[in-house]
Amino acid sequence: MITGGRSRAGRNVLEFESLVRTVPGAAVDRTALNREQQAILGLCRELLSIAEVAAHLGLPISVLKVLVGDLLDLGAVQVLPPVRQAEQVPLALLEEVLVGLRQLR
Repeated sequence: MITGGRSRAGRNVLEFESLVRTVPGAAVDRTALNREQQAILGLCRELLSIAEVAAHLGLPISVLKVLVGDLLDLGAVQVLPPVRQAEQVPLALLEEVLVGLRQLR
């Protein structure tokens, strides 16, 4: 089995919008990883969400959370929490800034 029979990640911090990135130079024995975990490390050289990785690999998000949690425990990946709506800049403010920048020309 891909997840060793586990149906949940050991960490509750993993959401489908969480961003995953491989830790460069992490001392991980890749031969001890299954092929899905190796594929995750290959895909996540750039930031990708758990949902994106699941789509690339054709795996359920719940399975991906378990695999990413294992890689996180090994120090092979870094997981960044998703940006919350309240932390995002309102679109109206961005439009005002754009108008102001255009007026500078």
